[in-house]
Amino acid sequence: MPANDKVNGKTTRPSIYFEEPRDVVADTALSSHQKDEILKTLEQDARQLADATSEGMSGGERNKLHDVLTAADTLSLQPVANAYETVLVDLRAQHGAESDENQLRLLKQAIVALEALVRSRTKISRAAQDVVPVAAQDTI
Repeated sequence: MPANDKVNGKTTRPSIYFEEPRDVVADTALSSHQKDEILKTLEQDARQLADATSEGMSGGERNKLHDVLTAADTLSLQPVANAYETVLVDLRAQHGAESDENQLRLLKQAIVALEALVRSRTKISRAAQDVVPVAAQDTI
């Protein structure tokens, strides 16, 4: 398949090419505009799935609306902030899964330190701040 056809396929039928919305952000073959277009399509699909689920017509698949919105917010961040956000998401996931008290303490310290670095190095959009809570909110 020619590269241009594959890119067109990704933009018209993204659920075939992308298992997770974050994969759209990581795709280096796409422009920012194409990524934005794809995420809007995925968001529309996720909202339709949410409506169908609320009406009792779910096919059993997981709704990825939150993941799509997070990916869209990540796309709007500056590249350095994008990397920080990716690390923060991973650290928070580990923090929620770990049970060893020392590991939890170290993960919390890492999250707080990285959040402080993000605040000092880059100005995050209001939408992204909803995704990246500040340490003072003590959401960890």
